[in-house]
Amino acid sequence: MINVLIVDDHQLLRAGLELIFETVSDITVIGTAVDGEDGLDQVHQLQPDLVITDIRMPKLDGISLIKQLHDESPELSIVVLTTFDDQQPIQQAMQLGARGFLLKDADKETILNVVRGAMNGETYIEPRIASKAFSATPAPATTIDLSPREHQILTEVAEGYHSKEIASDIGVSERTVKSHLTSIYNKLGVFSRAEAVAKALQLHLIDLTN
Repeated sequence: MINVLIVDDHQLLRAGLELIFETVSDITVIGTAVDGEDGLDQVHQLQPDLVITDIRMPKLDGISLIKQLHDESPELSIVVLTTFDDQQPIQQAMQLGARGFLLKDADKETILNVVRGAMNGETYIEPRIASKAFSATPAPATTIDLSPREHQILTEVAEGYHSKEIASDIGVSERTVKSHLTSIYNKLGVFSRAEAVAKALQLHLIDLTN
């Protein structure tokens, strides 16, 4: 069972997420909070497995909340709710170890997949966020040579597929996919899927607009 805390200052969004999680048996909302300060208090009291938080909130914004949670409980899974306008905060949240990035109009299947993936150690940035938040960044004068297989795997990662799904799609073992990902991370100088996608978009190594 995944115990979730929802932190958002919009009551309708909190209620909508609660309704989604009520339809499945493996995720339970154990609490909600109306701003960052309330969220921090609720985390201390309820000890959730995962926190879903907005970025823009009164009293204590989402980035400040994530930073405090990262310092106190680095193992706590965090999923960020965002909009297309939050480019810099998305990058900050990524650096602080957030494991999922969702637009507020994400569909039910995406939300559930991101929450479950975060609890399994997967990092996921919704492709619509990645293409908007990072592809417009001017490409640094850097040449990185990805093999065709690495390019294929990184593109599928950017599209939201997990290692097991990619392995099945391209006909290799999951271990082989993870080995390729390690090589990709080393070439890009990153440590997570989300960072790899962001940097690949910055360098125009992949394109999610097609």
